[in-house]
Amino acid sequence: MIALADFAVSVSNAEASAQWWTEKLGFKTRTLTGSEHAVLVAPPGQPFLLHLCEGFEPVSPGNTGIAFVTDEIETLVPRLQAAGVSFPEPLRKTSFGGSAKFADPDGNVFWLIGAPREFIETETRRLAEQGPSPRSRRTTRPSTRSRAR
Repeated sequence: MIALADFAVSVSNAEASAQWWTEKLGFKTRTLTGSEHAVLVAPPGQPFLLHLCEGFEPVSPGNTGIAFVTDEIETLVPRLQAAGVSFPEPLRKTSFGGSAKFADPDGNVFWLIGAPREFIETETRRLAEQGPSPRSRRTTRPSTRSRAR
């Protein structure tokens, strides 16, 4: 069985980046047994992990292609802005809820997508039960911004 474990994101300082994710977005720091270098953060109660990689390559700002989904986008974006989170692409209302892009202190840009809670729960459950769809198995060119281990 193969399952998605984490996304690696290049950062200038892994500890400082982890602090930003926990303070600004409410993520929790996770530990990986047997690994001294891994700095991992995740939304509370979620298996999805960001592996904050320090020193792999020079950090250059850019879109990571990583998206987070929420059922409270209209209140979450202003709350994050008040906490000091930068939004290079502000909240835009869409037919499905809305979208925005936020940046971490190293200039890594992440998507924030609004969707109804029922959709999020149904899709999360469906993906967990079915695994990746044939469409999601397509091969993509490795990115210099984020790289899986």
